[in-house]
Amino acid sequence: MIRVLVPLVVLLAACTTPAQDDARDGTGPITFVDGRDTTAGGQVGKLVERWNEQASRREQVAFVQMPTSTDAHRAQLTARAQDLEGVRDSAECYDVMAVDMVWTAAFAAAGHLEALDPVEFDVDRMLPEAVKAAKSPDGGRLWAIPWRSDAGLLYYRKDVLDAVGEGPPTTWKELRRQASEIAPRHNLHGYVGQFRRYEGLIVNTAEAVWAHGGDLERLDAPETKAGVRALADGFAQGWIPREARDYDEPASLDAFRSGRALFMRNWPYAGPVLDDAQESQVVGKWARAVLPGASALGGWNLAVSRCSASQKTAREFIKFVTRDDNQRLMGELAGFAPTSRALYEEPELVAPELRESLLNARIRRPSPHYDELTSLMQEILHHVLEKPDSVDQSLDRLADDLARVAEGR
Repeated sequence: MIRVLVPLVVLLAACTTPAQDDARDGTGPITFVDGRDTTAGGQVGKLVERWNEQASRREQVAFVQMPTSTDAHRAQLTARAQDLEGVRDSAECYDVMAVDMVWTAAFAAAGHLEALDPVEFDVDRMLPEAVKAAKSPDGGRLWAIPWRSDAGLLYYRKDVLDAVGEGPPTTWKELRRQASEIAPRHNLHGYVGQFRRYEGLIVNTAEAVWAHGGDLERLDAPETKAGVRALADGFAQGWIPREARDYDEPASLDAFRSGRALFMRNWPYAGPVLDDAQESQVVGKWARAVLPGASALGGWNLAVSRCSASQKTAREFIKFVTRDDNQRLMGELAGFAPTSRALYEEPELVAPELRESLLNARIRRPSPHYDELTSLMQEILHHVLEKPDSVDQSLDRLADDLARVAEGR
């Protein structure tokens, strides 16, 4: 029996030695995937080129661009991760993935990501809320590294407000007054944002709710209902145009740059578009300020895929990309808001209103069930915007439904 068992034990030990240990220290060529590189001059691609110039020939990075649509981006990442579940050293593996911060918990829960060491990446130097969104919902393991941040801003017609001797609003009450009283006198819509049935609706609703002291984790609270009702009343009273229920970022930007709105909520990327004399009718007429309340924190994280056999190279590449000097360069050349707190002390890199917005931004609650949570919220909230009288009943029911989803029921 001993002559049989000894080889068997050796064989079993060899078979059960985790491939993960070898992969963790593995080096070699890797694939990095991000969204479509729409930066001027293709700055994401150039960042990869800089890595390749200084890296060894056997640790080169191939850059793969995902579709422009974030839904399609996520679907492709998910499909590839599922296809390669349990597989190592496949040429099809996306070794380093750029993931929207709200996807991170779900990707981790599905087993697609490798846990990362906070000390190795010195995440204490980064925006705390961005780091929080990269961890498990309980604040435990770190699953990704914050790369670029984003926060909403209030764009407004400075020429119009100057003409009546007013500045941009700092509260929702003031926003409502200016949008409902000043805008019509100048033949303008009052306020446009992103209210189509997609993730942008959750962002815009969260910001209105926070401005009224509420929280999307307490949907049945009076303050939360007040924030949702403020938006629904805006549509009912007409200072938010009815067509904005179908607006995403580009559609709201089109309305503002064509000179049809007094206020617009959008991301920082909108600024250069509004200054394009060939595309914009408001060149020299607009300005931007912080929102009347906290912004939702947006941004993208970098994660190491479980299927990667070259995880050391993957981690070194992430450290290279998120170094302060490269974050500064991407801020200057691509307009990416950094995740390093030190860079917010450089006023020439981050405009004051964006700095304030980012440093006070809040995260949407991370959850391994985020897909189900956001789908439910989008359906109910889009309906509520057209029916202000249904706010109380709809949010009470939604709170119960979300509690069941959050528990995995």
